[in-house]
Amino acid sequence: MEMTANVELTKEKNLMELLDLLRKNNMKEAANSIFEMAAYVDVMEKKMDLVLEELVTVKDQLRKMEEREAEKGLQQSLKRAVNKLEQDCKAMKEKLFEVRTEIKAKAGEIVTAAKQKGKAALNKVAEFLGVKKKLENIRQNVQESIADVDKSIGKIDAFGTGMREAGQKIANTFRTFADKPEKEYGEKKFSKTELIKKPFQAKRKLLSSILNCADAAIAKTEQLAADVKQYQTDKEEWETERTASMEAVSPIELARVAEPEFQYGAEAFEAYERGNTRKTEDNLSREASKPVATKSR
Repeated sequence: MEMTANVELTKEKNLMELLDLLRKNNMKEAANSIFEMAAYVDVMEKKMDLVLEELVTVKDQLRKMEEREAEKGLQQSLKRAVNKLEQDCKAMKEKLFEVRTEIKAKAGEIVTAAKQKGKAALNKVAEFLGVKKKLENIRQNVQESIADVDKSIGKIDAFGTGMREAGQKIANTFRTFADKPEKEYGEKKFSKTELIKKPFQAKRKLLSSILNCADAAIAKTEQLAADVKQYQTDKEEWETERTASMEAVSPIELARVAEPEFQYGAEAFEAYERGNTRKTEDNLSREASKPVATKSR
């Protein structure tokens, strides 16, 4: 697979738009999990590039090793180990490229769905759990590479110990010929092997940090799925409580809430009573003003 230069995953347009939508819809925990997962993938890529760069330096050092018979075996063994590590790192880098491609595509898919179907589509972020298997595969590859580097360091140490002991034996042999007692030279390191070992130790440190990032990224995919599940649980509980509270209200109260009707207050009633009293008084007044009929004799 051809890999081209890319901006950091955390700065990809699709991902940034998705994070913005999640934060605006009160899904901050999910947004943080996705951002951190992407950030760990970015760090893994950078460190993998450093490992590949450093391996070039190691190759140069191995080429410069003296072609002495005693060192040829170690040199060839380390060359094979470095070549294998280089191929493994390139393969892991390609897998990381696949991971970032999948994350970008999934982010774009969710953003499009959210614009068309609304907030509910944001729960699809749980599908980022799909990259977990790829990350686990990368983690396994890193663990195997660390084991290979440890073997190389062990070979270097063993060679250094052998060279040191051989040197001490030769020195004591000359002391014997000179009628001098043998000497204990202690655990002095064989300087050349210590020099060769340093870049391998640096590779191991970088690989260990990549392993830590892989573990953290995997944990974020799991946390993301848990975040979405919690959102769904909270929503269901809210809807259940809302339904229960609505059922507890009487139909008359619900009708009043839905369509408020005019309520006669004390002031309206008093006005009504005053109107009736005035009407009665007017009628009595008219009746009193009528002439009284007299009987004819």
